[in-house]
Amino acid sequence: MRDFLIGNGPLVVGVLLLVEAAVLVGLLRLYNGQRAPMVLCMALVTAGLLFDGAVILLGWWLPEGLLRVLSMGRFLFHGLCMPLLLMISAYALGAKGKAAKAFWIIAAVLMALGALSGLLTKLEVVNFAGFLRCTASAATPFWADRYLSILSVAMVIPLILAGIWLMIKKKGPFLFLSGLFMFAFSALGPATGNIDLIFLIGMIGEALMVLCFLLHARKARS
Repeated sequence: MRDFLIGNGPLVVGVLLLVEAAVLVGLLRLYNGQRAPMVLCMALVTAGLLFDGAVILLGWWLPEGLLRVLSMGRFLFHGLCMPLLLMISAYALGAKGKAAKAFWIIAAVLMALGALSGLLTKLEVVNFAGFLRCTASAATPFWADRYLSILSVAMVIPLILAGIWLMIKKKGPFLFLSGLFMFAFSALGPATGNIDLIFLIGMIGEALMVLCFLLHARKARS
């Protein structure tokens, strides 16, 4: 698997971006039809991941200055988008009114901290596995780097828990699978000793997550 990903990284990312683009179109169509806040949050997360992957894929063709600017946007959008997973979980469970506002307050705090962490990230250019991309350097404040890492994992937990509850209520497995795929692929890199490929392995989990978002949104509509 390692040799395949290193040798075919851009191809893999290109396929994943096509999947995410198709999912985004599907979610936007659903949102236009029903104006559901959950679907909008799903679309925003998908758009953020699509932007992230596009910057990584196009790194070789971008001037270094532009690559750094867009990469800063990657970290910023990451900090802003991940808390939306909490809102997806809340809306999937039927949160409305005061309950929804309470969850939005929590999400807003997490988003503010995520945005600040993204802006404080110091970048370095790395050439690996066919990609020229910017990663967080050692000059990044420890708390900012750690916060973004923890945020990625922590926000998946509500998806899994909400998904379990929905399965108990016989409302489909897709929200649970979205969280499970994201969590499993995030852990797969370190678990297999491929922590240097975690960005690429994690992108597979992200594509599967948003695909399950679309499937859940369609089932919820019906």
